[in-house]
Amino acid sequence: MAAKNKHDIMDDLLKGSSEEAAHEASSLAKLIHRSGEKASPKHPDGSASCADQKKKPGGDSKKKSTHYLSGEIFADLDEARDKINELVHQRLKSRISKSRIVDQALRMILKDFEEKGEKSHLIKEILKDLRQK
Repeated sequence: MAAKNKHDIMDDLLKGSSEEAAHEASSLAKLIHRSGEKASPKHPDGSASCADQKKKPGGDSKKKSTHYLSGEIFADLDEARDKINELVHQRLKSRISKSRIVDQALRMILKDFEEKGEKSHLIKEILKDLRQK
């Protein structure tokens, strides 16, 4: 009995028969969009919960970035990961990634640049590379 009273939104949409179907489709789209959002619990002060923040100082979040590397650097990065894995305890090996290595290397280079400016290793190497080309 209940099946007879149900309204077929898809049938109406495909036939293009009513404004009500368009309204229902809009409501359905909003519902689908909302169900895709993760509910994140908030603290009473309105800030994000601890679960929403990365376990790094300051709650830094990760962002995906694509950069081109020379073939040599790409191979060296794999080799560095393998060598670091040989040096660390077994339980830490799964946490050694090329992303972690690149992130740490960039932190070190950018800190040196911030402290030394034009006398930093970064500037020296960039200028040396540019002069060779």
